[in-house]
Amino acid sequence: MTILIAIITLLFLAGMAKGSSDAIADEGIKSSEWKRKYDFTKQPGREWWYLKLYKPEFPEKFPFSTTLLVFLTDRWHLSQFIMLRCFYTIIAINLFSNIWAILFVVLIAFPMITGFGFEAMYQQFRNCLKNKK
Repeated sequence: MTILIAIITLLFLAGMAKGSSDAIADEGIKSSEWKRKYDFTKQPGREWWYLKLYKPEFPEKFPFSTTLLVFLTDRWHLSQFIMLRCFYTIIAINLFSNIWAILFVVLIAFPMITGFGFEAMYQQFRNCLKNKK
């Protein structure tokens, strides 16, 4: 019964975060805040903290501001972070009983898997949409 209450609570919080995210996007706040993750006064280059495996589109404002710590840059990414962590937690508490395993998958494993999927599709799909215009 305790897990059911936790799941319902997390689903409600995820819905609240999604509502915030959509409101932020619909009111144009997302389009005005997205630049906070970049430092346009710097020259673009490969950031050392990505081990030359990833190159952000623009220079980052601070290390990992376009990836791991993007939720600190604007309200839309924060609401996405909260929503996804709620879903990750729901999955994790049904798979694991060890708190360390739950924390690992919620904070590291699941976000990495989702991030790889996002990176694999995002630019490719944007280019496809641009070509159709």
